[in-house]
Amino acid sequence: MAGNVALGFDAKDARGRLRTLARSVGYAETYAILATSGLAAVGAMVTASLAVVIQPSSSLLLSSTGWLLVLAVCLVGAVLLLWWIGRTVVTHHRSLEAVREDVVKGDIARRQLRELLDAIPLNVALYDADERLVMFNAAYRKEPTYIKLDESLIGLRIEDMLPRLEPQFKAAYPGLAPDWKVEYLRVFRAREGGDHSWADGRTMRLRQASTRSGGSVRLWIDVTDLKRNEQAAHATQKRFDALVSSLPDTVFSSDREGRCTAVGGAPLLDYAPAELMGRLARDLIHPDDWPWVDECIARARQGRGGPVALAFRGIRKDGAERHLEARITAPAAQDNLAGELAVTGTIRDVQAQHEMAERLRYELRRLDSVVQSTGACVLLVDRDMRIVMANREFLEAVPGRSAATVIGRPMRELIKSQIDQAVFDAWFASGPSEPIDGIEYENTTPDPQGQRRVYHVTANPVRDEHGRVQNIVFLAVDETERRTAELQLFSTSRLVTLGEMASGVAHEINQPLTIIRFGVENLQEQLREIPAYTPLATAADLINEKLARVVVQTDRAAIIIRDLKGFARKSDEAPAPFDVAGAIGSAVNLLREQLRMSDIELTLDLDPRCPPAIGSTGQLQQVVMNLILNARDAILEVGRPSVAQSRRGMIKLRSAVAANGKIIMTVEDDGSGIPDKVLPRVFEPFFTTKSTGRGAGLGLSVSYQILRQLGGSISAENRAEGGSRFTITLNAAPADRPTAVG
Repeated sequence: MAGNVALGFDAKDARGRLRTLARSVGYAETYAILATSGLAAVGAMVTASLAVVIQPSSSLLLSSTGWLLVLAVCLVGAVLLLWWIGRTVVTHHRSLEAVREDVVKGDIARRQLRELLDAIPLNVALYDADERLVMFNAAYRKEPTYIKLDESLIGLRIEDMLPRLEPQFKAAYPGLAPDWKVEYLRVFRAREGGDHSWADGRTMRLRQASTRSGGSVRLWIDVTDLKRNEQAAHATQKRFDALVSSLPDTVFSSDREGRCTAVGGAPLLDYAPAELMGRLARDLIHPDDWPWVDECIARARQGRGGPVALAFRGIRKDGAERHLEARITAPAAQDNLAGELAVTGTIRDVQAQHEMAERLRYELRRLDSVVQSTGACVLLVDRDMRIVMANREFLEAVPGRSAATVIGRPMRELIKSQIDQAVFDAWFASGPSEPIDGIEYENTTPDPQGQRRVYHVTANPVRDEHGRVQNIVFLAVDETERRTAELQLFSTSRLVTLGEMASGVAHEINQPLTIIRFGVENLQEQLREIPAYTPLATAADLINEKLARVVVQTDRAAIIIRDLKGFARKSDEAPAPFDVAGAIGSAVNLLREQLRMSDIELTLDLDPRCPPAIGSTGQLQQVVMNLILNARDAILEVGRPSVAQSRRGMIKLRSAVAANGKIIMTVEDDGSGIPDKVLPRVFEPFFTTKSTGRGAGLGLSVSYQILRQLGGSISAENRAEGGSRFTITLNAAPADRPTAVG
């Protein structure tokens, strides 16, 4: 009965009422039958008695009426009794049907409730007000690790159930306390809940609730996944908090009033994140920047979901200004947490970057002033060889030229460069670790007055942070005046060299002249001895012999004069391919007599495969003669070799072709050598180790400058066996360019 009350329906009472009503109906029907039978019997007995006792009336009418009256009274009484009995039976039948319907409905409700409870994936148990177990669902029967209930426990009080369930409790909880029953009953009666971890790793949550009838419902909910998700969410939150705390920026969100509702990350303006909670963001912004910040916030709200970047000044705790950068977003409606968020974003203190940017701007202004006032033309081009920067010197080189007319134009539309574009294309295509050397070359162009100007141009690549060439900077220095002075210096040096070899050249020319004179005088004497009548044909052989000797000596003198004129004349400034061996031979011819007079032997070892070089014959002649004369003086510094030594002074001149195609020349001697402390300065102008009156210190310096103009180089060193060695490197001329003759 308790179970039915707990369900809101007393099935036993309904069935008792049903049995009571059935008995009442049976009794009423029996009473009706008995009453009818009794009335009939009584009527018959009364009729018979009257017939025997009472004599026939004298009047037949009286006698009939009396009988009829008696019979009518009996019938009326019988009818009333039957009506009452029938009414009672109908009422009991109706009550019986109603009770039957209640019983059927109760059974259906009970079955549906059990099916409902069995379908619930929770452990559900019902107890009545007397703490008796009413029912439990299928989950309690199938529970794999916790306490299982069976039908034998229904109707038992909770405290009577525990002794029967004690083995299961001890198996499920090995460390069960002795007073566990007391604690179990306390939790049961206090309707307490809580989470419990089971041996299989699951977490079950107990929930208890009271019913209206005073009973209770106990539910065990498996919250293992929920707990795991909570732990995962907690771990994720911790990682997120750690990530936010490690940020160099301050992360924030604010409400519609502009108060900070969440702050994390780095401190801001000397405020810890916790100190900023609940503060108005406006209090941290410089008042002069309020309109700008409000404008940016309005833009963010108009374009919800999109970021807006802004820079402004903040006020530190001590009142000092700091430059800040922010990136704010007004969340879209679906991300706005029911309108709680007005603005979210990050703020970074960029005071150091601001100061660095100010210093950089200052340095750039200084650099620009240097570039503008350097006196050289500076040009910067991009990967398409278009001009991206030009200084004032470049713009003023041509009247009417301005930055607007130059920037963005291809460089070759304004400048004729001798360097093939393929060279620059190779620079742009080079890898980050590939070495690239700058290029030096000369460019000539007329100035506004039509005069020819000479520029020394250097081109150097500019790499980006990834090592790729992105720009090329061209630096052009006007060397017209310096070149003029340099040419004058070269001419002076040639004149000095001519002066030094004047006696040798004079002696060299005097020899063929002397031979010519002796030959002519001898021819005259021999012709006088021939009779006048002798035919000319008789003396033809003699005359031809003498004249042939004259022609040979005349050619010899002419060669000397030609070489001398070639050396003395002004060199052509336009570089062109020339024969290296021919230039060396001409220089040696002019100095051979002087070397012979100094008892110095000159040895030539010239590679016949040596290609032409770019430059001029006269310039290389001047270099070779300067080096030979310098070697002669070094040999004479140690004294003329004695006869006992049975050797002469030695100068060796070699030329060869290197593996890289360059022309290599060496001039070495067995003279005094170069002191180690002097060796780094031998190519300085006017520097000399010769005694006073023996040299002006221009020879090696001029040679260095000449070779530099030719795109070559020169170096000096001491030989291990004594003496010095000078090494010259020249670029070979392209094969498709004709070689200059003479």
